[in-house]
Amino acid sequence: MNVRPSNLQSVVHYHQMPGTQPSPHPVRDGAELVEVVTSGRGWVETDGGWTEVLPGAMLWHVAGDQTIGRSDPESPYSCLAVRMDGGSRERHVPRFSYWHDLGEIVSLTEESIRMFLDDSFGNDSLLDHLYSRLRYQALLHHHRLETVGVAEPLRVVRSLIETRYAEPLKVESLAKEAGWSVAHLHDQFKTAYGSTPRQMILERRLSSAREQLVGTGYSIKEIAANTGFTHSSAFCSAFRKAFGVTPKAYRDGYYFG
Repeated sequence: MNVRPSNLQSVVHYHQMPGTQPSPHPVRDGAELVEVVTSGRGWVETDGGWTEVLPGAMLWHVAGDQTIGRSDPESPYSCLAVRMDGGSRERHVPRFSYWHDLGEIVSLTEESIRMFLDDSFGNDSLLDHLYSRLRYQALLHHHRLETVGVAEPLRVVRSLIETRYAEPLKVESLAKEAGWSVAHLHDQFKTAYGSTPRQMILERRLSSAREQLVGTGYSIKEIAANTGFTHSSAFCSAFRKAFGVTPKAYRDGYYFG
């Protein structure tokens, strides 16, 4: 299945002015925006508060996500920003990842901006190149994290989330299983997986819900219960926030879209 967006809207190297703060922008339905921090220090808002982003940080935003919303006044951030539309409603790349070679980021930034501004070069080819390069680096980062260097308590917690996501899991109970405090688990989990335990539970529930919407005849209420949501209204709200459509519209789109 081709998940690449169909249009490349813009490629810029954004520089936040010293002493000022950015205005976070929500990503609209059907769009994807990738921010790769090239210098400085910023923060992006998440469900758990504000997450710091430093050079090398990759943020892959889809509908409903907010772009970087805070900057260090004394060390303002700069980032490569690639805006695309006509993409999938689903998240195919983790929102938070990391590109370890800053030199490669700078080279890609310079090259991609130069070619985007060259009217004789087709944007479709540039989109092919940018999307595949950015997606590869994001997935490579998480592949490395999952195969080497992840502490055993984190593996235990992730396994519990994968197998017991439909149960009323509490972060406090996961921290107890790991033998850590809630705060330490949160920090270590975010560093290792680019997501908090609470976010991963939600993502796992929504992933299972998508599968059941298109692969079973369960009602919306039944799917909500099957995937760990206390109420169907909470499920519908979370699903719409994550994918920009209601569960019913998502299901209908597969059969009639």
